[in-house]
Amino acid sequence: MDPKQDFNRLYSNVSASISAALLDISELRVDHEQGQKEIGNMMARLRDIQARFDDELNLLERHAEWDKFTIAFFGETNAGKSTILESLRILFHEETRQQLLEQNAGNLEKYKQALDAQVNCIREQMYELSTHYVGEIEAIQRSTSALSLILREESAARIRTRILVAGVIGVAFGSALGAVFAHFLLA
Repeated sequence: MDPKQDFNRLYSNVSASISAALLDISELRVDHEQGQKEIGNMMARLRDIQARFDDELNLLERHAEWDKFTIAFFGETNAGKSTILESLRILFHEETRQQLLEQNAGNLEKYKQALDAQVNCIREQMYELSTHYVGEIEAIQRSTSALSLILREESAARIRTRILVAGVIGVAFGSALGAVFAHFLLA
């Protein structure tokens, strides 16, 4: 079947249906004023629909490509639409795609080499950067260990000082208490 003939047949059928509806409505005889207004409104809407339909069909007819088969894909991002289309183009040996692949076969190797060089450069930079950060982290860990030792020594010194102060207070309190007891005992 010829798509253009099918399209023209479809157009003819729709156009004939709209024309038949317009004819049927125009033959209605209504004496009531409100009914006549409604019929007028229906006729105006049908004429508007037919005019828009004719405009759309003329546009389609002017821009239609009957010699090409067109498929449309739609879907979410990263769903594989382009991959399917590219695979179909290669599978069916689309001439423009094959020419493009042949023309750029040499360029592809150049791009691969340039990409590999860039990846290696980035790897080296990342290694240098990570080595630098590892050094800084190790320095921070050494500082933390030294600080921990200092804090332990300070804490031990404070504890010794408190024990010494408590002992002196205890001796002084004990002496005072002993003097009080002695005073009471001797009295």
